[in-house]
Amino acid sequence: MSGWLDPDIKTHPDTQSQTVGILKDIQKFLASQNLTMGDVAMMRVYMGGDPAKGGKMDRLGARAGYRQFFGTKDQPNKPACTAVQVVLPAGDRGGLVEIDVIAVRSK
Repeated sequence: MSGWLDPDIKTHPDTQSQTVGILKDIQKFLASQNLTMGDVAMMRVYMGGDPAKGGKMDRLGARAGYRQFFGTKDQPNKPACTAVQVVLPAGDRGGLVEIDVIAVRSK
């Protein structure tokens, strides 16, 4: 799945809340495909510069959102993850994070 944005981008003004919003939406989509967050093998996180952070990406905020879904007692999987700062096309609408994931269905 690529180019996933927070569906509630207008009510989530920071990186952490947008990361959580995106991952909740991805989780719903995965469930519709009979997959879980435990099936995610790879994530790519694209972060725009946060004006509240002097135009730098909020890596700690993204990580805090990520830890709510991965590496937990209920879901111990930690997929490979790459995070980079980019100019996001949705930045003009307040977008701070965009996520791609690769999920693998076991046989």
